[in-house]
Amino acid sequence: MPLVHVRRFRVALWIALLVLLIPVGITLGDLAGGGAQPRVRLAALLVVGATLIAALSRQRSFEARVRSQQAADEAIRASEAKFSGILEIAAEAIISVDDSQRIVHFNHGAEGIFGYGAHDAIGQNLAMLLPPRTRGVHDAHMKRFAAGPEVARRMGERREIFGVRRNGEEFPAEASISKLQTPSGMLYTVVLRDVTERKRAEEDERFLSSASADLGKSLELDDAIRVAADLPVPRLADACLIDFAIGDDEYRRVASRRQRMDLTSAVEALSAHPLTADSPSPIVDVIRRGRAERVPLVDDAWLEANEEPALIPDWRRLGTRERALLILPLTAGGQTLGALTLIGVDGRSFNAEQQVLTEKYAAIAAGALANAKLYGIAQRANRARDDVLGVVSHDLRNPISAIAMCARALELTSPGDEATRKGLLLTIRESTDWINRLIQDLLDVAVIESGKLSLQLREQEAAPLALQARHMFEVEAAGHDIQLDAKIATNLPLVSADGARIVQALGNLLRNALKFTPNGGRISIGVAARGGGVEFSVEDSGPGIPLENQARLFDRYWQSSNGARARGTGLGLSITKGIIDAHGGEIWVRSNPGEGRGSIFSFAIPAAISPPRGER
Repeated sequence: MPLVHVRRFRVALWIALLVLLIPVGITLGDLAGGGAQPRVRLAALLVVGATLIAALSRQRSFEARVRSQQAADEAIRASEAKFSGILEIAAEAIISVDDSQRIVHFNHGAEGIFGYGAHDAIGQNLAMLLPPRTRGVHDAHMKRFAAGPEVARRMGERREIFGVRRNGEEFPAEASISKLQTPSGMLYTVVLRDVTERKRAEEDERFLSSASADLGKSLELDDAIRVAADLPVPRLADACLIDFAIGDDEYRRVASRRQRMDLTSAVEALSAHPLTADSPSPIVDVIRRGRAERVPLVDDAWLEANEEPALIPDWRRLGTRERALLILPLTAGGQTLGALTLIGVDGRSFNAEQQVLTEKYAAIAAGALANAKLYGIAQRANRARDDVLGVVSHDLRNPISAIAMCARALELTSPGDEATRKGLLLTIRESTDWINRLIQDLLDVAVIESGKLSLQLREQEAAPLALQARHMFEVEAAGHDIQLDAKIATNLPLVSADGARIVQALGNLLRNALKFTPNGGRISIGVAARGGGVEFSVEDSGPGIPLENQARLFDRYWQSSNGARARGTGLGLSITKGIIDAHGGEIWVRSNPGEGRGSIFSFAIPAAISPPRGER
């Protein structure tokens, strides 16, 4: 009973009691006249009054109980409202079902996770929220839980549990269940959390950890690039390209091998065309800026504006529907090593969340490639050290031994034997000249490889440089009865060159020709105009160079002893190439050993940029 009704009843009792006083007063007046009737009426009125007083007393006690009950009810309603509010704002799904697995409560969190509104879910069987393959197992678990002594437990402790959204998508979940006996039967309440994002994050971390381990298995750069291109497929993309810088504005392109078979032909065709510095591809911009770029739609208009025309047909063969790209720089230690291009086909796209994961992978891949590159540099440095030690131990030992033997011979030679003494002293001088030349060659190689070769450029005539080099070897050529001549064209343009270095380069070529030209042979120095520059050449009549050796001619420390008059250091041709490269020129060789026509070493350097002589 509401408290207001109780209070109204109390007021009514007081009014009745006050009204009762009127007949009591009249009855008291009637007692003065005597008679039995007034006494009887007074007794009845007193009984009624006592009853009203007793009722007031009981009503006061009842009112206190009503007030207490109403306060308790209000506290319960407040608690229920608070609990209901908590249930509604909870991010987890909170679902209650009865004995028959009918949903009786479906909070706002459940609506967000499963995609059903509460009005759609309440009254439906819980099975609608479970994948068909797990419904039988779930029913068995619910029966065991209902029969067991536990009132609450966590679900999925032994195996993963899954829910299914309104659109049919399955998702991993964590859940706890409790049971409560109510007058209308058992009530089961499930608190469920969607752990899709957590599982995805865990899978991402496992992928990155596995990728790091795979990339660390080999320090060979070629293997590392190949693995780095393969790992993103198919988890991150449908195909992948890596463009790795191997020089100034020069790149090596490697394609993935794990893509679908129908994509392989097009991907391989794309990888067969290395990236160039003047390519319109955004890959070049990503490498230069060091910032990722997403291309949501690679259609014909985009290809025509951003790709080499020869490659557009290959891009079109990638998938039957929309294509997308995600291009990331491969940056390690503040240096951009290249770019990682992820390709999505048939509607696959790349969102911001996927870009975060791919950026983490690109960082790991870049670190592995940087380590492999440094390892390669270290390996080459070790080989160079071993080569230097080999040169020093072999090529220095001979002149030093000659000097030592001549010194001992001088001690034993009679002072009067002047001819013998002069011969020994000449051998010592030649040996020291050889040692100095070897040391200078080693220094030149070190300077060239460090990129610090200093050139003192000035405009000058090309012919005197060739004649100076020829003069340096006239005596040696005559000693072997080798004809050493020069074929120098007229009206040659000036060259901007370091004269001493060009003479050094020609000298190395002449020294090499003298080693392989037999006695009585011929060596010719040629100078001629060539395009926008001047071509120098040294032609000999030696045995020629086998085809299998021609690709290695300009490698450091490589030398062939076949038909050589004397062993060299293996550095001369390498130094010559470094000098010509520093001048912005090119060097090449022509040799047909089967025809007995010897070899022709040629190099060309640009002409000086200056006005014609008549306008100076």
